[in-house]
Amino acid sequence: MCFACRHTAQRQVTPAFYYWKQAWTGNATEMRYLKGLPAKRLYIKMFDADLDPATGKPVPVAVFKQQAPLPDSIDLVPVVFIMNEVWQNPDTALAANINKLLEKLCSKIPAGRIPEIQIDCDWTKSTRDAYFAFIGQLRQQSFFKGRQLSATIRMHQVKFVTSSGVPPTDKGLLMCYNMGDLRKPGDHNSILDQETMQSYISSDRVATYPLPLDIALPLFDWTVLFKAGRYAGILRNIGDAALRDTSLFARSGRRQYTVIKDSLVNGYMLQAGNVVRRETSDNKELEAVARMVARQRQDYAPVVIFYHLDSVTLHNYPLDELQKIYRLFY
Repeated sequence: MCFACRHTAQRQVTPAFYYWKQAWTGNATEMRYLKGLPAKRLYIKMFDADLDPATGKPVPVAVFKQQAPLPDSIDLVPVVFIMNEVWQNPDTALAANINKLLEKLCSKIPAGRIPEIQIDCDWTKSTRDAYFAFIGQLRQQSFFKGRQLSATIRMHQVKFVTSSGVPPTDKGLLMCYNMGDLRKPGDHNSILDQETMQSYISSDRVATYPLPLDIALPLFDWTVLFKAGRYAGILRNIGDAALRDTSLFARSGRRQYTVIKDSLVNGYMLQAGNVVRRETSDNKELEAVARMVARQRQDYAPVVIFYHLDSVTLHNYPLDELQKIYRLFY
């Protein structure tokens, strides 16, 4: 009886959103979703660290701007995205510089409302030593002391954990999206695919990962452009409505469309013969992938984060569907 009780008891799950835009405006739709979920944390990308072409040194870009009051009833988690190229020639001052800028950007947020700081970097086998050493340096910085430190974990870093290594952080954030090859031609969905997901997490790789894992699930879509069979970029302003124009596009697969004639579409110049692939994270596929991950239960109360809080995209995701999905992790 006691055994049964242990395995039927609900654990605590913390629903949350990412905010990946450069300015916070207090958008009404975004605020409604925050309150309605209800989100207990908001993960905010504060800036990117990228190499300055002139100096070869890492510099902050896309720095966050607060144009309206941030939500006052939930915890806020600063996120820093670091380009992997930064580790080719590590800068010994990077940790201190990131600490200084985070202190400045978060100066008006009460200290008690920032329980965690997250570093987002798609490190590789060749850069992991430099990246992991940098994480150790961050822990010595004033803004990081007394706070949890988390790192994003990609699908390939879970599957190939021995060669990828495990970052020396308090926990990880498993990114359950961008799991396919975006640049590869074909009729697949690189954002979200059940079969691809299964290939990454089979053999209980999530349940046995050496760090506690929070979970991130996608709320976004895009259209991928190919010219002469080669990847040519992402068309963010061309969605389902534009692709339904049969005078411009001919369907050539489940997700693929061929451009019929040279056309200017929503600011993009497309040529006859170009191929575009429409990739989405629809509710049905999202729920299926969430169930797959939720079955690999760690002895940990996870944060379940939806990526991301964007009013343009949210209309595709009713609140009750998002509530249903995060509750799968209880």
